[in-house]
Amino acid sequence: MAAAVKTFQHFDTPKEPGVYYRLICLTGEAKGNAYFLFGSRIVMGRSDKCDITILDLKSSREHAEIIKVGDDYIITDLGSQNGVMVNDLKIKQHSLTDGDKVIIGKTVYKFSKINVKESLIETKKKKIKKKVQVVEEEEEEEPENKKLSLVLFGIIALGVAVIFLGDGDENNTGVPQEKSVITANVKEIDKVFSEAAKQRRKVSKENKEKLQIYFKRGLREFREENFFRAISEFENAKQFSPNDPLANFYLRKTREALDERIESYFSKAIRDGDALNYQKSAVSYCGIIRLLANYTNDSRYISAKEGVKNIEEKLGLDEGEINCVEIEAGSK
Repeated sequence: MAAAVKTFQHFDTPKEPGVYYRLICLTGEAKGNAYFLFGSRIVMGRSDKCDITILDLKSSREHAEIIKVGDDYIITDLGSQNGVMVNDLKIKQHSLTDGDKVIIGKTVYKFSKINVKESLIETKKKKIKKKVQVVEEEEEEEPENKKLSLVLFGIIALGVAVIFLGDGDENNTGVPQEKSVITANVKEIDKVFSEAAKQRRKVSKENKEKLQIYFKRGLREFREENFFRAISEFENAKQFSPNDPLANFYLRKTREALDERIESYFSKAIRDGDALNYQKSAVSYCGIIRLLANYTNDSRYISAKEGVKNIEEKLGLDEGEINCVEIEAGSK
């Protein structure tokens, strides 16, 4: 039987399209927990057998229940000693609406109804896949070449989605992107895809196979955030198709991702240093040093080394005592 409630310790919006119902604990020992409601009946109370355990001494063992009726959830007081409050009003029964505050004892929950629609990015991914099929149908090649081309164009579509579109309609900070930015992005993808389709017809079968290998390696390295290795693979691809639009596109996006990662490390290092969180600041500087380990003449590598040195002075450590090899990179 599927769980009536799924508990998470973050407030991330679900990525799959659908309507979701959520209670977020705003106070108490369970503060920060997000409870997604899936069952038709959810029991809240102090008992650890409840679907949502309330860590509050003023909660009864079975304090309240939430029943799904149609598209709504209705909360009912189960005869508790201290009652149930919704938006500062004591209730016996109440139909929950988006934004309602449910108060049991000293514990406060916020109820949310989340409608996740199919993102523009997902829609665009489907269009790209369809475009792959159309291009293949239009190509007048021998059967064996068509099979090869199908694989290559599949990699093109997948690669664009992975490198440019990412995991959905959020950036790596979890903040939704502006629709205008997404629209501009997918237009660029359309252009790159069309140019790449034309270019494929001019490339020999042997070079197509080599391009396929280098693109596959480069995309894998990019996903694993080995940016310099990815750059090397895409540059190798250009040797077999010097003006290849897709190789140029991948190279540019990889370099941009590398620059953004380094910039984010610098920003975090400075922010943590200003807040006197020197250890966290050192972690970020070390992240830059590891990224640029083979490029010690890079000005950003030199600046990061100087940042670590300054932190060592502030912490009263000897120069070189902070070992970046042993320090794990900060959160990305």
